[in-house]
Amino acid sequence: MLPVWIFVVSAIAAFLSSMSGGGSSVIALPIFLSLGISFPLATVMMKVASIFWLLPSSYNYLKGRTVDWRFLLSFASVGLVGVYLGVLIVLHLNQRILKAGVGIFITALVIYMAFKKDAGIKTAAVCSRKREPLAYGIALPMGIYEGVLGSGHGIAFSALSFYAKGFDFMAALGYYFSISFIWSIFGSLVLIYKGYFSLALIVPAILGSVPGAYIGSKYARYKGNGFIKIVFLVIGGFLGLKLTLGF
Repeated sequence: MLPVWIFVVSAIAAFLSSMSGGGSSVIALPIFLSLGISFPLATVMMKVASIFWLLPSSYNYLKGRTVDWRFLLSFASVGLVGVYLGVLIVLHLNQRILKAGVGIFITALVIYMAFKKDAGIKTAAVCSRKREPLAYGIALPMGIYEGVLGSGHGIAFSALSFYAKGFDFMAALGYYFSISFIWSIFGSLVLIYKGYFSLALIVPAILGSVPGAYIGSKYARYKGNGFIKIVFLVIGGFLGLKLTLGF
């Protein structure tokens, strides 16, 4: 039954994440931990699965657009240092502390999104090259978060890129998923090198994530994120509190 649960959870998490950038880890990580999977192994499961679904989702959002490869690769490169630091945190901190920390962060993210009506929904187009350097300042902490939790902070990247690059929401998600793809490969390799790998658990995570993310990213192109945000707030709020309080 465990592979079935992993498949279903991965599919739902990737479906919702690909629509809003809210994060497959918000849904998948607490459930994987409740199934008895260790934090490092759950992290590598999400990272490896992400490698397979991030690029198709990115393509769906960036199709027909001109891509600023210099910005994309520069941002990803700066964040790689953070990814490595995040992996070290996963391997060396007490897992209960990690769970509580993750729960607090998820809860804070949900509260922030609840009070920011336009977060992840409103589009903007403010172009200014003078603002672009500001984007790189957040690449390192975003990389650390990526190393700990896997992909899932597309909302923060979207808000930043609206201001720094003038991206609309769809473009921001497309860039973010491509950047996260690079980070996921690196983080996966480090964790696998450290001995955290289970083909029996990773395969169903991949099989669930890929169709879930592809359908979600296609659906989001015309449906929008209002309904998805409501679902994210409800599910994310419950799981964040569950992880924080340990019930």
